[in-house]
Amino acid sequence: MRNRLIIIVAILVAVIGWWGLYELTRQVGPEQPGALAFFLALLFVAVTGTVAPATAYLNRRLAPEAVAADPWRFFRHSVWAGVCVAICAWLQAHRIFNVGFALIIGLMFVAVEILIVRLRAEP
Repeated sequence: MRNRLIIIVAILVAVIGWWGLYELTRQVGPEQPGALAFFLALLFVAVTGTVAPATAYLNRRLAPEAVAADPWRFFRHSVWAGVCVAICAWLQAHRIFNVGFALIIGLMFVAVEILIVRLRAEP
């Protein structure tokens, strides 16, 4: 029941995020104050909600012992994905995004995740 509830909530959050992005891009111009910040926040919510069911499934399937120790691990992974996409979108909005930045950002999040896992594993 818990897994089904998580998936339902994640799908609901994803739908709200993508619908909000659709409405924002349809009704608000990019030159209006706060439009970029609101866009990035909605993009973060949409990507986090979209990726959450996949990360929950992959964590349960590939790392069951880690899920037993940290049941909300999938949520942290989906938040990392949302932050990564939002940062890449912000860089693209300022025309400084390239593949090198994408790789560096992804590797930074992997490094932080490894640090979190190691700090939690220490007694």
